[in-house]
Amino acid sequence: MKKTSLLLIMALTIGLRAQQTDAPVKNYISLELDPAPFILGGYSFSVKFSPKKLNHYSFMASVYSSNFPDKMMSKENYDKGFRDLKLETSYALFADYFIRPDRQGWHFGASTFFYSKSVGMDDSAERTAFKSIYPNLRIGYMYKPFKASGFYINPWLNFGKELVTSGSTVLKGADYGMSNCSYVLALHLGYQLSF
Repeated sequence: MKKTSLLLIMALTIGLRAQQTDAPVKNYISLELDPAPFILGGYSFSVKFSPKKLNHYSFMASVYSSNFPDKMMSKENYDKGFRDLKLETSYALFADYFIRPDRQGWHFGASTFFYSKSVGMDDSAERTAFKSIYPNLRIGYMYKPFKASGFYINPWLNFGKELVTSGSTVLKGADYGMSNCSYVLALHLGYQLSF
């Protein structure tokens, strides 16, 4: 067990050192898209800014909307008869810390999603709408496959708890429940400009 822990610490240390760079520090601005909402009939646009003076940090704002297939709904809500979950126009704010000063590789931070949702039932045309907030912690990895290009791929994962802030989660006597712990797995595609 001690050998495994020691090897893990050594691998992490070597990985962190390998991520160090002597590239000049600049301001960055990026546009990111999440392809998944587009595939599901919605959209997702994000603008990210990284100031030169805070060379390990980035700040991002997003606007998005999406339909959700019933198979993506929690079993508990599906069994209650809920269907056709829609993410109406919603917003998110992100703050991330990058291990590397050129804002590539591993990053982690906090974000807050401001959801506007509506959901229906399988035996009714009625819908209910509610707003919620989803504070979370996330980790991701920014990868630039082409060194001379500003294009990058940024997969990330977050964990948090969604809390209803207004509206009603009740429809025909059934309550649309929130999970004790939620997560979002995403793959953003972005383009970065430096100045």
